Amino acid sequence: MSHERETLAAAAARLIVESQLTDWSLARRKAAELVGVSARTTPMPSDDEIIAEIKTYHALYGGEAHAAQLASQRETAIEILRALSRFDPKLVGPVAEGWAHEGSDIVIDIAADSSKDVEIELVNLGAEIDAREGRDGVVHLNLDGAEWPIRVSVRPPGRANDTRHKTRLTVAQVKQLLSDKP
Repeated sequence: MSHERETLAAAAARLIVESQLTDWSLARRKAAELVGVSARTTPMPSDDEIIAEIKTYHALYGGEAHAAQLASQRETAIEILRALSRFDPKLVGPVAEGWAHEGSDIVIDIAADSSKDVEIELVNLGAEIDAREGRDGVVHLNLDGAEWPIRVSVRPPGRANDTRHKTRLTVAQVKQLLSDKP
């Protein structure tokens, strides 16, 4: 990675964490502005490059506060994974991978014949839900009013997993991560 891209990735990572941004395109543009380069003509860092810089940021500045925040997000994820256990849910995304910030979604991935079945299960648990269907046919159920942002993504059976999510954790694996911490 070139020095300029590395600088942009670090600036974008800092903006994402400190401002709790979820729009990474915006973070890239703001980073370019901060660094003093054109976002239109300068090659922007990839998601993986930014994630590496977010991990570095947390290692340098996160300390106990980041560890406590991540543990709390993972404990919340366990509750959701248990509540939806009949759907074989997996924790994916930044909370699973360990680089989440306070505004990061706790992302639960489910393959189900009907997103309505999952939605009904969540409503029966008292959750308030905002459901949105993506262009790819995946239904995103955003749980309102929780301590952390939570998104349950329901994809049709047979549809491939989202390739951005390299880590897919069961409830037992999340519990193991929590017990491994001092």
